[in-house]
Amino acid sequence: MFLKQPEPQYVPGTRVRVVQFVRVGHRRWKTEAIGTVEGEGLRPVGGMEMGGKALYCHQPTLRLRRDDGEITEVALDENTRVESLDDPATTSASGPPPQSV
Repeated sequence: MFLKQPEPQYVPGTRVRVVQFVRVGHRRWKTEAIGTVEGEGLRPVGGMEMGGKALYCHQPTLRLRRDDGEITEVALDENTRVESLDDPATTSASGPPPQSV
């Protein structure tokens, strides 16, 4: 079974800021990653302990190279905000829509 890759939404080489909020109990923390887009992909969600769910359930990701050279991969969801820092005409772009299973 092969999964069709979605069309890329972010051009490699574009500098972006990814903003997400993490909620734990009644607290909410803002997380931010700034870097240059290296690529997009899908990561499996679940695993053997979930009955092989990883075979058909995937989450979009964005691979970034930060200013210090660190490479990070950010999982995107419907609440993720991705802002382009290169093009002032494009102030904000939302992440990809959630995938239905």
